[in-house]
Amino acid sequence: MNDSLLEIPGYSVHGRLGKGGMAEVYLATQESLHRQVAIKVLQRLDDEAFAKRFVKEAHLVASLHHPSIITIHDIGQLADGRYYIAMEFVAGGDLAQHRGERFEPQRALDIVRQIAAALVVVHDKGMVHRDIKPANILFREDGTAVLSDFGIAKELELDSELTQYNVAVGSPAYSSPEQAQCQPLDARSDIYSLGVILLEMLTGTNPFRGSSYTQTVMNHVQQETPRLHGALERYQFLLDRMLAKDPDERFADCRVLLASLAELNEGELDNTRLTP
Repeated sequence: MNDSLLEIPGYSVHGRLGKGGMAEVYLATQESLHRQVAIKVLQRLDDEAFAKRFVKEAHLVASLHHPSIITIHDIGQLADGRYYIAMEFVAGGDLAQHRGERFEPQRALDIVRQIAAALVVVHDKGMVHRDIKPANILFREDGTAVLSDFGIAKELELDSELTQYNVAVGSPAYSSPEQAQCQPLDARSDIYSLGVILLEMLTGTNPFRGSSYTQTVMNHVQQETPRLHGALERYQFLLDRMLAKDPDERFADCRVLLASLAELNEGELDNTRLTP
């Protein structure tokens, strides 16, 4: 679509930021408040049920209030009937841009802590994000991690999509074993995905990523949790709990995960000499 053809009352559209299978995202200025926003425009006009879900989930996400959850400002319709969502524009890029990098452990844990705190709010609303992956973890200019893309522009029926080869809900490289096997999901599935991200930040690699969709899925189902070495060994217990194949062996919820992160942080402070 030509950017010049996109007209949204109350907004000045500057250009397209990205495009997916279900939606396009544009950078714009909300004229009434003179603030930059990202506008996600639904591309489908032929599926009324999908459009209703798009609107319903937008309302749900707008009800989630947390510093590490993307803020939704507005929802409306274009002249041609397509729905759009105006949300906070996050200028610091996303975690996917750092693929292959090894993070300092404290920075990696801080990102996990912020996203886990956001997920507490999500899960308390009875929602499961389903697509925790680096591209959906954004950064504000001050380095704050922000969770985005709550499946607003995605099909969420696991049974229908996972049976279509290469069209799976979520991202296979970060999917929990139960998600890969079309089983019921709860908060612990998001914890597993966040564990894969922690592993990738600490080591610079995602060992579950296979050469094909099928191999990646099988790796999540069968491959043991990788062993950390050297100074990273102290974080092994976190990964063992987050990446347990059986959801019952993972942290029960993100509050328990946050408590373990707090204990770990306190233990490390006890062993660190602090200077003014």
